[in-house]
Amino acid sequence: MQKLILIAGPSGAGKTTISDYLRANFKIPRVLTHTTRPLRVGEQPDRDYHFESDATFSRLHFFEHVKYGSYQYGSSEEALREAWREHELVSLIVDIKGAAAYLQVIKGQVYFLYVTTSTRAELQERLSKRGDDPLKIQARLSGSELNELPPELAQDAHILVNDDWSKTKKELDKLAESLLQR
Repeated sequence: MQKLILIAGPSGAGKTTISDYLRANFKIPRVLTHTTRPLRVGEQPDRDYHFESDATFSRLHFFEHVKYGSYQYGSSEEALREAWREHELVSLIVDIKGAAAYLQVIKGQVYFLYVTTSTRAELQERLSKRGDDPLKIQARLSGSELNELPPELAQDAHILVNDDWSKTKKELDKLAESLLQR
């Protein structure tokens, strides 16, 4: 059965690191999302994102999409089907609204992994270390952008507190082995 590991949580919790670990160690690829923003230095089309024009973006069927400034971002049914053609188990990084959308539509195929840390101070330190702007860090930690787990999604979430990477890897190993055996 085709399964999707949805990975959500606040900025700095380790979502991308976890997705990269699953890909490198278990060959669980990440579903690519779509954007209308231009490529950044070092990015490649169909490796980092599906880069779209406004016209091609509007023809896709989205589970969820958002607009930041003048650019659109979203995860599509097309990208998920494409990923599932190659692999039975895939991952996808989403925000909380995205997680809710996927759980509403394909709940039986979703393993919802909510990644967090035990303290906001840990998140702040990680965001600082990766070079995020201090004002953006404060906005992300203010609550409005924190991506906290709402009570209505908690029942579907498998919470992973990512404070210790060696413990996190052990948990991910158990998770991947369990899902790959189904």
